[in-house]
Amino acid sequence: MENVLDKLRHFSDLVGKTSGQDYFDLVVLALSEILECNFVFIGKLDKHHTYAETLSLAANGQLADNFTYSLEHTPCEVVSKDNICLHTSDVCTKFPKDQMLVDMGIQSYFGMPLYDSQSRVFGILVALNFSDRTTVDELKILFEIASHRISAELERRRKEETLQLYSAMFKSSAEAILVANKDLDIIDVNESFCDMFGLTRDDIVGNNPRVFSSGLHDGEFYKTFWEQIHKTGQWQGEITNRHADGRLLKQWVSVNQIKVGHSDVFRYTALYMDLTRLKTVEERNLYLLNTDPLSKLSSKAALTERMQTQQPKWLLMVAIDGLRYLNEAYGFEICDQLIRVTGSLIQLLVHADICAGVGPGKYALLFEDEVELQAVASNLRSFFAVNQVTTEDISVYVSLSFSGSYGVSELLRLASSALRESRELGKPSCVIYSDSEQSQKVSRQHKYAEANNLLHRALNSHSVEPYFQGIRNNRTGQITHYEVLARINDKGMIIRPAGFLEAAQVSGLLPALSRAVVSRAFEVMAQHSYSFSINVTEYDLNAQYLQAFLLSLCIQHRIKPERVVLEVLESISSSRKNTHIEQLKSLKQAGFKLAIDDFGAEYSNFERILDLEIDILKIDAKYIRCIDIDSKSYEIVKAIVFFCRNSGILSVAEYVSSPAIQQCVEELGINYSQGYLFSRPHVFENGPKDLQD
Repeated sequence: MENVLDKLRHFSDLVGKTSGQDYFDLVVLALSEILECNFVFIGKLDKHHTYAETLSLAANGQLADNFTYSLEHTPCEVVSKDNICLHTSDVCTKFPKDQMLVDMGIQSYFGMPLYDSQSRVFGILVALNFSDRTTVDELKILFEIASHRISAELERRRKEETLQLYSAMFKSSAEAILVANKDLDIIDVNESFCDMFGLTRDDIVGNNPRVFSSGLHDGEFYKTFWEQIHKTGQWQGEITNRHADGRLLKQWVSVNQIKVGHSDVFRYTALYMDLTRLKTVEERNLYLLNTDPLSKLSSKAALTERMQTQQPKWLLMVAIDGLRYLNEAYGFEICDQLIRVTGSLIQLLVHADICAGVGPGKYALLFEDEVELQAVASNLRSFFAVNQVTTEDISVYVSLSFSGSYGVSELLRLASSALRESRELGKPSCVIYSDSEQSQKVSRQHKYAEANNLLHRALNSHSVEPYFQGIRNNRTGQITHYEVLARINDKGMIIRPAGFLEAAQVSGLLPALSRAVVSRAFEVMAQHSYSFSINVTEYDLNAQYLQAFLLSLCIQHRIKPERVVLEVLESISSSRKNTHIEQLKSLKQAGFKLAIDDFGAEYSNFERILDLEIDILKIDAKYIRCIDIDSKSYEIVKAIVFFCRNSGILSVAEYVSSPAIQQCVEELGINYSQGYLFSRPHVFENGPKDLQD
């Protein structure tokens, strides 16, 4: 443990607070020195992951020229597919087609993927010919810590490049663009703006945009203009301005108010378009708004507008089966013709109020009077079963799938869901949903979507907060330990895990949520001397980031691992998943304490608990909450406490909510109590807020 920490400190000293290319260079040099290896490099992958370009390369303790190489038949190809690749010896014999490894006489190889902000692999970190004195754990920890910062630097560089791109777009845009400060002084214009008004940049910058005014707009116009900007942050419409030579310019202007935070105006931007050109664009947009360009039927937007009334409606969805195979067989152009002809036939065969194209090979028929959707589907199926669809180039039989919906709202979405079910049935069918039958299901989906949005919003705005619940030492009667619990502060409203935990699991955001709350908890506990518990989920163990992450926090905040208790659910400790058990044992060896949470809820694997050398066992709340009135619960807890006492494991009673329950807890000799009787979860602002004896 000390050796790892020493190397981490040395790595931090070498790298320091550098950034950009200097950071990449220092990282590879530092890793080369610490790991005593011949070569270390950072590589960036092309979008197809076929080639890698080194961004920084340390060779025998010196920076070397960068190069580009093919990933095929190399261990780096394994890493590019989101895998850690480690070979401590004979790597050349395992990758004989990697000529570069063979020529350089490489024996050992370690590579780790680098991830962008969307958790996609976009780079690699590689060490070659490292010292046999370096352990696998040291390699992984050093690379894990380095990889996070490298990814952040690469992401920062990408954002800088994006800003440069935006700047170039501003300068070279064919549209006239103006930027003004909060006092409406023009601070920049592009070349197109100068050309449009017949002035130079020096003539314009520093002036107020009113210098271009034609004088044709009255005070009421500008009053409405500013009211809308202050209300919505934007305005667009037709304005007549004046050219430097005095002629009038009819323009379409789009003005946007750019703010810092929620209040302070930072800039105003205005985009000026020639109205004649805009007319052409408007006509094109109007056509696209009302006509589906592929099927030439009514558009999805037109259909949606027609469905806005609160009267009951009936919707039939029709979809061409096997469209992908038709595209591969005949090509996209012929297949597009097939889609148009099929849509025209459907429109001729069915007298619907509107027939719209709602996607490649998908059609929606809307009826404002009640109709038997099954009968309409049956008639269409019968027609297309015996009649081919003929285009200029081919004649083929087209197979169709059907679904339907009826009611007042959400008909298109319901019909789309029903279409998936129709196809899953694997036989001619037409599943039909009503909006009333689906309302409960829709409500659940909306709640999940809202929770998912809440999570992303909280992670992006750093509003995930740690709350702390005290745990009472029943021998001293004092709160000596705290459990860290996750909360989200959404604009002043505190959201408990029940409002976001399931969404975090389904969306894969649970490890990110864990990292956010644990990082904040370490910041708080660095100011105090209490020991504290953090919850570890199977998702965290699956991600295999915990040891490097927790050790780096311990170093950063000068917290000894012995102060930190890792609480895992009983099901995880009883799991047969070797990677979970190996990680827990490794964390234990690193100095962290282990606790089993909710013991008695599931498997109660006593043998595995002893094997992992568990420090603390938390008895499940379902036994504690009724221990004072339920003799069966009392006896079960008594047996668990007996096991803990004889195994040298500390016991904790959860859900201690009344003096009667606490009396039973003390009678049984349970070491610690946790519950609302002594402490409610709270923010650790000015010290503990617990109910002490």
